[in-house]
Amino acid sequence: MSEVMVSADPCPTEDALSTLLEYFIDPKLPSKSSARDTPSQLDQELVAKQIHAVVLLYNYYYRKQHMHLEFLGFENFCKLAVILRPTLLVHMKLMQLSDDAELDDMEKQLSLTEKKIMDACDIATSLDASKISPSIEGWPISKVAVFLIDLRKENCLLQFGSITEGVWSIIEQDLELSNDNSKGSIVSNEVDKKRRFIRKPLRNELGANDAGHKQRAFSAIKVATGD
Repeated sequence: MSEVMVSADPCPTEDALSTLLEYFIDPKLPSKSSARDTPSQLDQELVAKQIHAVVLLYNYYYRKQHMHLEFLGFENFCKLAVILRPTLLVHMKLMQLSDDAELDDMEKQLSLTEKKIMDACDIATSLDASKISPSIEGWPISKVAVFLIDLRKENCLLQFGSITEGVWSIIEQDLELSNDNSKGSIVSNEVDKKRRFIRKPLRNELGANDAGHKQRAFSAIKVATGD
């Protein structure tokens, strides 16, 4: 998979997505399934977490190297993913509805996997692969990440599968967003027009948050190292 992702000659969208699905999703899918099968809650959570990584890897990281490739929005990604992996359909609710179905609240019709796809598409859109570096001013902080190295700066600590199965990751710890931040988020009812508006924190809030984030980072290190 890594050879495909860094190749100077990009493969077509379908081949790139199929390769990512093969590595990240196939181990979590049954060999055969029907639309009447209901995955367990654990299986839904595992597939949703993996598909979130697939969306970001293709829509942002891979396209950042090959900008001529098509950006796959929520609907197009879901449709292509199901075509490439029919067994993924059991993790989709919206994709199983007929085109004539009337939806009062589309987000309530989404499966956990579809919600993760939508969220990752929004993130990829906001990051904007065409920019050298993304503008993240005003974004809420949802986790702390720790790059832990030794005193000689020759080795670092990575964990395999701790965030996304099949991937080496640095130490991460999720944060709970405060009520104030959550109030600053406004999400429209239309899926393809979703936008977020975040209230900027005050200076004294930043200081308090920094202290809390450092404490979370130290706690995450203790858990990861067993100290």
